[in-house]
Amino acid sequence: MQIGNIHIGKAEKAKPTVLDAGEAHVLWNHLLSRYDIIEYTQIWENCVHDPDFKYFLRQGLMNLLERQVGELEKMMDVFKLPLPYRPPKSSNVPVTGEVFNDRFIFRSILTGIENVLSSEIHAVRTTISNDGLRKMFIRFITEELRVFDDLCKYGKLKGWLQVPPKL
Repeated sequence: MQIGNIHIGKAEKAKPTVLDAGEAHVLWNHLLSRYDIIEYTQIWENCVHDPDFKYFLRQGLMNLLERQVGELEKMMDVFKLPLPYRPPKSSNVPVTGEVFNDRFIFRSILTGIENVLSSEIHAVRTTISNDGLRKMFIRFITEELRVFDDLCKYGKLKGWLQVPPKL
């Protein structure tokens, strides 16, 4: 018996998991986006002065991003989709002086996370054929919301978060 992408019974009667063209695009695009975000994060890490912020970037973001990339690459392999170009494992851009300050980098990362959340919500709305893929994007949203929440708390603590005026 086949229920969506789940099969109960003999394996030879199972239908292959379904992936439509829009879902293939969403999957490919999200992997490419993660590659870009990892490269940007590595560059920002080289520019950050605050040791706690540097630790947050290295541990909080990079571990999550690398794990998500692994999951996305695995899904691409399952559906036999070509992988986009992957940038080098590390980006060691030499930065001298005060080219970027930590507040600017913080704001850039926060804005980036907001954009990723919007993109992931779109992915969930677009992914209607493949239940497993949709669940993966829902989990990514939950993980990204936790990072966003932690980043907001850290930004408030440092005075980097743009808090609207109170009435």
